[in-house]
Amino acid sequence: MIRKLAVEGVTVFPQREAFHFVPGVNIIVGGNDSGKSHLMKLCYAISKWGCDGNRRELPEVWAEEKRLRRDLLRVFGTHQLTSLTARNRGNGQATLQASLEGHKVPLGAAELAFHFTAGQEEEGLHIKKLPQRFLSENAVFISPREVLSIYPCYMQAGKRYPELLDSASWELCRALEEEPDSTPIPEALRYVIKQIETLFAGKLQRINGRFYLQRLGQEPLELNLIAEGFKRLGTLGLLIGNGTVRAGTSLFWDEPEMNLNTSHLPLLVSIILGLCRAGVQVMLTTHSLFLLRELVIQLADRLNSRVSRKFFGLQPPGNSNSGVRTSTGDTLDEIDHIDSLEAEMEQADRYLNMNFEPGEQA
Repeated sequence: MIRKLAVEGVTVFPQREAFHFVPGVNIIVGGNDSGKSHLMKLCYAISKWGCDGNRRELPEVWAEEKRLRRDLLRVFGTHQLTSLTARNRGNGQATLQASLEGHKVPLGAAELAFHFTAGQEEEGLHIKKLPQRFLSENAVFISPREVLSIYPCYMQAGKRYPELLDSASWELCRALEEEPDSTPIPEALRYVIKQIETLFAGKLQRINGRFYLQRLGQEPLELNLIAEGFKRLGTLGLLIGNGTVRAGTSLFWDEPEMNLNTSHLPLLVSIILGLCRAGVQVMLTTHSLFLLRELVIQLADRLNSRVSRKFFGLQPPGNSNSGVRTSTGDTLDEIDHIDSLEAEMEQADRYLNMNFEPGEQA
């Protein structure tokens, strides 16, 4: 799990910003162009790099620098490190520090510090501090693009030209190809799968390299015919089923509410918090006021009293020379106001204050 991240001179963060994450649910709130996806991708790239317990205890620094550079570029979909620097707001140097923790790797034993500079590509990333140990857990990123429909094409193309594909989608497809191991799924995660199957009114299965929905008494239904939002939830269910998402996993979920009706969001929040109770660290981004309020409601339930939570507010800069404004709190009310949320609340107030004629519906 990623527990700390400090950045300076990176994309929309020209000034030093420090983020402290919890093992439970981490909610990054912000409107368009606020940097919330950038923050999540930075956390994912570093987590992905640090989650490989099979690596040598004393790896070669130059090899780790090369691998970290590759992971950053592929996660962000860029061709050069220069694109990841806030070079128009400083000297073009980016510095990052992170702290990971996992099974038998306590906080402080997996510290990473590195920097890179605009205009210096192949040898431009330098690691100042390597973890004493690497984690044996894994990191999973669910992007807004659903992958179950494109899985057959991605697997064929990715095995030959992986560098040409969107990294998040390719990594998800690779994870979906994993066969379930013999380890029983814990009860807490079986409950999450059951909730997903309730939404589908059936079970997802892979047949001859394609995914289908099997409902009782019906022929298998191709997933191309299923709603986009449902398919992303189906991806999660399959990853739990094959053991990719398990206790200790860091799950990064970019706008989980995308393409889902608001009527489904309470169940979505229940699934997210069910993952946290099962020991999965969840980091999500959103600008949905409905989803945020549902999170607040369900986090107040005694069932979720032990789920740690942290809210991060990101507000776009007021001008091109300033960075994103950040705020952090244990509750939604503790973060600074977010323009996109304020707009929703202001419209709701205007609607409720309208004067309707007799017989009209409000």
